[in-house]
Amino acid sequence: MKYIFLINSFSLKDKTNLLIDRITEVAVERNLDFAIEVNSKHRFTEEIIDNYKNDENIIICVGGDGTINRTLNAIVHTKNILGYIPYGTGNDFYRTNKELLKNGINDIDLVRINNRYFINVACFGIDADIANNEDIIHSKLIPKSQRYNASIIKNFLTFTPKHLSIKIDDETYEGDYTTLALCNARYYGGGYKIGTNALLDDGLLDIYIVDKMSRLNIAKLLLGMNKGKHEKNNKVKVIRSKKVFINAHKNLTCNIDGDTLTDRTFDVEVIPNGIKVYYDQELIDEITKVRKK
Repeated sequence: MKYIFLINSFSLKDKTNLLIDRITEVAVERNLDFAIEVNSKHRFTEEIIDNYKNDENIIICVGGDGTINRTLNAIVHTKNILGYIPYGTGNDFYRTNKELLKNGINDIDLVRINNRYFINVACFGIDADIANNEDIIHSKLIPKSQRYNASIIKNFLTFTPKHLSIKIDDETYEGDYTTLALCNARYYGGGYKIGTNALLDDGLLDIYIVDKMSRLNIAKLLLGMNKGKHEKNNKVKVIRSKKVFINAHKNLTCNIDGDTLTDRTFDVEVIPNGIKVYYDQELIDEITKVRKK
């Protein structure tokens, strides 16, 4: 099986050549059959992966959650396996993998949302507004570790609740909501543990519906999230299901695994064991040494 390393040059820029050298060094040491591909303004991720659609490879994307999502959507319905080297701003999918996956190839759930797919978290509301703030999240003037925090501060001051109709099984919830998070995995927003007990292979989403609340209570909710205290908040409903239908009544942009999707309605369904993911912590450690130099 061949290892295809797909580097996201848009986020790495000046470290692209350094990474190419490091990946080559590690792959040769491991005696891997490998190739290195780099996306660009003239050669997008989808175009690169299309060259491998009839093969069975491990496509290892080197970048952040958005890179993983674009690679995922390009390899769905092929024989290729999804791998990754976390090199982005949030690296939230990687956080869950460290807790739940074994080294090697893992079968995990795939989630369809309209005509797109995700494997981490889809969110609507203040958390989507925070993640979708491109000017801050990709700013070179703010350290990567602080970009989500900076976006939180900006959106905290300007956010208005989203009016949604949410159908889960035979129940419909309608109202103004602060957040709606559909969790296949556990983390979003650069380390916020929204899906405390979410599993990657149980065939279910952990769904968090957060009612309209004051800005003070939003701050308390965010502060308590990493300790699991948000699940005890009386404004938070936690429901587990394999299907969700959301009507936003007007165009709304959600965040899916670091990428965006805009629509009025969102039809969501879990596909049990729908994608194979390759996890290799030793390989990750060897290659991400470049980040520390």
